[in-house]
Amino acid sequence: MHKDSTAIILITIILTVLGIMVSYSVEGIEKTLQSFLVKQLILLFLGGGMFIFMFFSDYHSLFKPNALWVLSLVSVICLVLVLIIGDVFNGARRWLSLPGGFSIQPSEFAKFIVLINMTWYFCRFYDRLKSFTFGIVFPLLLSGFYVGLIFLENDQGIPMVIMATVLCMMFVAGIQKKYLVFGSGLLGILFGFAILLKPHRIYRIIYTWFPEWDPSGKGWHIIQSLVGFYKGGIMGVGIGAGEQKLGYLPAPHRDFPFSLIAEELGFLGALLIVLLFALFVYYGFKIARKAPDLQGSLLAMGITCMIGIQAVVMMLVNMGLLPVKGMCLPLVSSGGSSFVASMMMLGCLINIGIQEVQTEPYTYGKVSILLSPKNLLN
Repeated sequence: MHKDSTAIILITIILTVLGIMVSYSVEGIEKTLQSFLVKQLILLFLGGGMFIFMFFSDYHSLFKPNALWVLSLVSVICLVLVLIIGDVFNGARRWLSLPGGFSIQPSEFAKFIVLINMTWYFCRFYDRLKSFTFGIVFPLLLSGFYVGLIFLENDQGIPMVIMATVLCMMFVAGIQKKYLVFGSGLLGILFGFAILLKPHRIYRIIYTWFPEWDPSGKGWHIIQSLVGFYKGGIMGVGIGAGEQKLGYLPAPHRDFPFSLIAEELGFLGALLIVLLFALFVYYGFKIARKAPDLQGSLLAMGITCMIGIQAVVMMLVNMGLLPVKGMCLPLVSSGGSSFVASMMMLGCLINIGIQEVQTEPYTYGKVSILLSPKNLLN
């Protein structure tokens, strides 16, 4: 196996172990060891199973017409069902109940479906991407359809990550810069308008940056997250010994895992998380650069940006620089759907990596981050 793929696997394992540690630190207080282990084994079985399946499945099969249509249709149906019969939690309707007391968050899997669709589109119409219609209008409409359905779930975090990733893919695909600037401005205006529609979103931003204005109310969670960083110091208070999870932070293993790690493992633990995701992005870009064709390059780039951007957003949220988004820190937060979806994408990334070619990078448009494909548009 190539060293880039091996590095991604090692990073995945370390982040998963840290995620189990975070979950045990919180859930060990509420659950018995047996129930905790059962839950973790189920997640590892599902996530590991999807990782292995995608690892051994040629990524080209994702772009076959039947597979593409089925995946897209199932994703859209699930997103629509969430809006109709989904479970509501904290004002957001994002989950579908399953038998046995389980639930699924379709928007987490929709992220991967969007990447597949956008990769197919950019490869299919590569020779027309210099035009305004094919270069900016159609890509935004295609991705915007999924983003719109997710946004109706009262979810702003995942749509933001999806569109940021799509813009990165458009840049790599060689879309003209003036169109990218236009698209970025348009999306910025739309997100700004969406924030203005709900006053509580404005207050959330204000009290994220100025939590001291309401320390016992709207600024409480941000202050307590920062207290976790302060208490952790350099070495941390020890695994399981953190106090911020004891009623000070809501769902710390899902929404504030970075703060929890900083408290229990200290600055060194937080730095480890940052380094692991930085290395993931580095090796993910290397895999994209050496992929055997344009499909592999764009898909690898999309997966790397998707996970990397979400990780950065969640770490900034925990540090009080961005408002709480209701997302997960990939592989580390305890969200089951997020973990399984991330493992799917990582398995696909590894599959692209093991098919890499050892040639000099090929320049697409004005961007030379990709590689020399043997079958450019196959």
